[in-house]
Amino acid sequence: MTAQPKLSPTTDVHVLYQEAVQSPEADVRDIARYFKKLTGRPARLFREDFCGTALLSCAWVELGSDRRAVGIDLDEPTLRWGETHNLSQLSEDARARIDLINADVLDVRRPKADVVAALNFSYCIFKTRAQMLAYARSARRSLNRGGMMIMDAWGGSETQTICRERRRLHGCTYVWDQVSFDPVTYHTDCRIHFEFPNGRKLRNAFTYDWRLWTLPELRDLLEEAGFADVHVLWETTDRKTKKGTGNFRRAERGDADRSWVAYIVGRT
Repeated sequence: MTAQPKLSPTTDVHVLYQEAVQSPEADVRDIARYFKKLTGRPARLFREDFCGTALLSCAWVELGSDRRAVGIDLDEPTLRWGETHNLSQLSEDARARIDLINADVLDVRRPKADVVAALNFSYCIFKTRAQMLAYARSARRSLNRGGMMIMDAWGGSETQTICRERRRLHGCTYVWDQVSFDPVTYHTDCRIHFEFPNGRKLRNAFTYDWRLWTLPELRDLLEEAGFADVHVLWETTDRKTKKGTGNFRRAERGDADRSWVAYIVGRT
């Protein structure tokens, strides 16, 4: 794992995002481990939907020489940035095992993958049930038999409020800004800002016009799309500290936390 860079006002915005939001090595290890536990075999081809800079895809192919990845995103400049700054850090062999596709995730069905992952709540760009069902159906058709789809989900009472949260990074402060939430439509407007010790601020570095989907809605949609064994992975709690452990287990019930992140899984 590379050392954490010192962030500054001149740091590229994509680097700021990757340092603030993503943990690719841990994510792909957990996904690979859970897939094998669930299916009894290793996952080879990983599809990263809404891949952005394809950081997860890069981490996936580094798990082993038999791993391949496909990253799909509509934003071509972001894909090209990932190609220049992330794929370029890989060995020639690892780079050759990643394909980046500039397209709508709804339009890509090949190559068929063992895992389709939609993380960082990226699917929340779909605001209607019809759109979300179309995505679930498309993802299922993109999987090999016995494949797995995994999405993260975000909820709790704090997700339905107007608030700001700050977290210190190495050289700056990351600000998550929930600007608005509509309880009728569950549409939410969220922003990411960065603040630096010299007083400079990078406002609205990233903006999100989302629908906040609930776990029961997502379960129903995946089942309607034809997924089998649809279930939730809930974070376990340390008995002493009462804080999350970072480990997720299959669960039928969750805790009424003010803010939580869980995973929803479906199999083909």
